Amino acid sequence: MVNFISAAGLLALVPLVAAAPAGTDANVEVRAAEIIPFSFAKWADDIIANPNGQHPSPEEALALAFNQTSTDGLEKRQADVHCEFNDLAGSASVTDAVWCIDFIAQRANVQCKAIVSATAFCRRGQAQITGVATGGNPPKDTSSPCGNVARSAGAIMDSCTRNGLVYGQNKAWGNGNMVVHIRAPY
Repeated sequence: MVNFISAAGLLALVPLVAAAPAGTDANVEVRAAEIIPFSFAKWADDIIANPNGQHPSPEEALALAFNQTSTDGLEKRQADVHCEFNDLAGSASVTDAVWCIDFIAQRANVQCKAIVSATAFCRRGQAQITGVATGGNPPKDTSSPCGNVARSAGAIMDSCTRNGLVYGQNKAWGNGNMVVHIRAPY
């Protein structure tokens, strides 16, 4: 009997709810979602900031980068990044380079030491990421946290990727005496 009275009471409210004024466009604020393009440099930075966090795998990062609608990647270059688009033989595989960035970023607090003649921080398949010491007269060996090398490599990826290949260089994040390169293995 109590259930019947409760149900009857609820049914009595239906006409009131149906008669309530409907929302209009005037009192509904709609905001467009801000689309932030994927960045390999930001991806590496996120891994460095939280190594145990949930980050896209190298394969997922590639998919995000190549499936985005932004086409301004080649036009908006970082000032220190130098790209080589005309040397296909020296170009690295983007897939292998992204794997290397992930590998290096996972070792963010380890020192990546570069010597004058170049040090390979990662080599995989058709890509290698190296560092070259350039500071001093004569140049001397230098080091940076591997996280900074990964950030620099990410900036190279953001600026120098084309048709599944990447080839470029950039000063190491926070260390102007080291130049980071992404290229095919020697």
